[in-house]
Amino acid sequence: MGHPWETKRSPGSPTVCTPLWDNNTMQLSTRPFAKSRRVRWASGHWPRSHALGVGRSQGRGGANGGIRGRGGMDPGRIQGRGELRNPSRRGSLSVVACQAESDGELNRGPGTAISAAAAAAAALAGADVAGAGEGRHSQPPAGQCPWRVRAVATRTPGPPLRPWDQPLVLRGPRGAAAPPAGPHRGPSSGHLQQELLSAQHADNGASVQEVLSELTNQRTVPNIFVNKVHMGGCDQTFQAHQSGLLQKLLQDDPAYDYDLIVIGGGSGGLACAQEAAILGRKVLVLDFVVPSPQGTSWGLGGTCVNVGCIPKKLMHQAALLGQALTDSRKFGWEYSQQVKHNWGTMTEAVQNHIGSLNWGYRLSLREKAVAYINSYGEFVEHHKIKATNGKGQETCYTAAKFVIATGERPRYLGIQGDKEYCITSDDLFSLPYCPGTTLVVGASYVALECAGFLAGLGLDVTVMVRSVLLRGFDQEMAERVGSYMEQHGVRFLRKFVPVEVQQLEKGSPGKLKVMAKSTEGPETIEGVYNTVLLAIGRDSCTKKMGLEKIGVKINEKSGKIPVNDVEQTNVPYVYAVGDVLEGKPELTPIAVQAGKLLARRLFGGRLEKCDYVNVPTVVFTPLEYGCCGYSEERAIEVYQKENLEVYHTLFWPLEWTVACRDNNTCYAKIICNKLDNDRVIGFHVLGPNAGEIIQGFAAAMKCGLTKQLLDDTIGIHPTCAEVFTTLQITKASGLDVTQKGC
Repeated sequence: MGHPWETKRSPGSPTVCTPLWDNNTMQLSTRPFAKSRRVRWASGHWPRSHALGVGRSQGRGGANGGIRGRGGMDPGRIQGRGELRNPSRRGSLSVVACQAESDGELNRGPGTAISAAAAAAAALAGADVAGAGEGRHSQPPAGQCPWRVRAVATRTPGPPLRPWDQPLVLRGPRGAAAPPAGPHRGPSSGHLQQELLSAQHADNGASVQEVLSELTNQRTVPNIFVNKVHMGGCDQTFQAHQSGLLQKLLQDDPAYDYDLIVIGGGSGGLACAQEAAILGRKVLVLDFVVPSPQGTSWGLGGTCVNVGCIPKKLMHQAALLGQALTDSRKFGWEYSQQVKHNWGTMTEAVQNHIGSLNWGYRLSLREKAVAYINSYGEFVEHHKIKATNGKGQETCYTAAKFVIATGERPRYLGIQGDKEYCITSDDLFSLPYCPGTTLVVGASYVALECAGFLAGLGLDVTVMVRSVLLRGFDQEMAERVGSYMEQHGVRFLRKFVPVEVQQLEKGSPGKLKVMAKSTEGPETIEGVYNTVLLAIGRDSCTKKMGLEKIGVKINEKSGKIPVNDVEQTNVPYVYAVGDVLEGKPELTPIAVQAGKLLARRLFGGRLEKCDYVNVPTVVFTPLEYGCCGYSEERAIEVYQKENLEVYHTLFWPLEWTVACRDNNTCYAKIICNKLDNDRVIGFHVLGPNAGEIIQGFAAAMKCGLTKQLLDDTIGIHPTCAEVFTTLQITKASGLDVTQKGC
């Protein structure tokens, strides 16, 4: 969100900015300035700190009177914004922004009974300068006495001040005798400055409680913040004291190197870092790619850009073009030259594109003044991390907050020869030679996507499956995906797992012998392949980060990090986004959204949380599978089969008809909750361009899509997506769903 004001300027005059809205007391003012730890909001006072410059002015008139101000900074232009309590309307704020040349004069500023002096001084403080000012209403509104305000502030602009930007205890009705309304100083002990707010007696107490509940997910009191960090209640604060965290937080004006350090330069980490920088914070990104056992590493951007979504989709497209060449003859295209695929040409083009993205990320960080260091991050103590570069050189940095966004890496089998001779998706997309006859081990979406495009490029591909295809996805759809791949040349070895990999010949590629055993009996098999690609899952990169030194809890088996609904770990100043989160979808757009929203909550005073419900996704197999919401199996678990209605049909894309491609292979299915007006809770499509289809319907599901709304929607003809507007046959009816024409 940009600044909430618009600028007007006439030739030869300073700029005057007109506020477009008022805020309530919980979204107020500039943040405490870097050198200020004592913030007082008694009537007529601004946050106090050292003054390095002075701006003075005087308010005239009543609620709609003009404002005159003078800026005394020299040299150059001064700009910024300021807010102050409006004494004529309890609990509200007005926003003033100004820009002026040195010794320039502000005219015609907004009124709303705000002091011109405070406006000028706050505007000075809002820019990267310092300012102070005072003034009075000489003609206050009827019934009010003349009053004076004073504003003193230093440099460091920032996002709105929030209630936890100073030590604060929220006391409820059962507390001791409550003080008068408003924030008050508590007793000092040593260097500790306390401040207490009684929500029961404050005029805006209900608003305070509501916002604190939204931001902290805590509805009980006391609700304690220490130097901008939410501690929780008494038990959590005592635990922080025992661990040493509380003492660390209570240091007088701790001199952190950064406001935020993000560990991991993938999609989620970069999104969070850049958003925090946009909000005026000092940010560092640490990113280091540990080479794969085959020696593969890559640049800034994480898995998606380098060894995931981007190269996978491009190679999937290469395979689709091969199918299109075959179809083209049926559409009248004639060519006598033999067409073959060149692996080296493709990988070079893909890597060139990835390189441009790597450079773009680095440039974007530089433009936003985000520090980037190619080093491995490891916590050494609270708020302190050690960064080790590729040469083994170590440097330590401190920060007020940390975000873990280290993602995951492919898992290995733990058998003889796996790391010595096998590759993973980390290696495939930059492989300098064609992989040849390939064994893909695994049945994950990564396994089936890679097997699909390799087969589409003309390679001999076998998939070894331990149990089911696409675990966690709708199993009817998963089996249809596998059936289509089998019909198009991919061989599946079901219920087998490798037990040893031997190298028969060296080369590019060489020859490998794989020995496997059945999961259902004593049977063993052997096979010879040029390449063995492991795609059996991924492990979180969290176990060598020193998290145990600061007490961050992780799932010991998976390495995943449990967080609350605001991506906060059990250590209050440490957060996590992306694939390292326990129980959250492992998808790039989720990581990006979560990272941005996290930064806005931490540094922008925003409240929005990432919504992990009804997240659409697509498996880019030769016949693409897109879904959103519940699988049929999961829907039955949650809602019971008798409360569901499943509509489905097979369909034949028009583009496939002339090419004489598979009739009645593509499939559409929706799952509706009969107890909720037939609301669509599961949406599944198997067909060309499934991703483009599912994206729009996912938005509709966010809005509460029902079967009736689908029926009321006019389809676009002839398209694959229109089939969802004409679904009539239910599974319960047992009727035939094959299609007889377009």
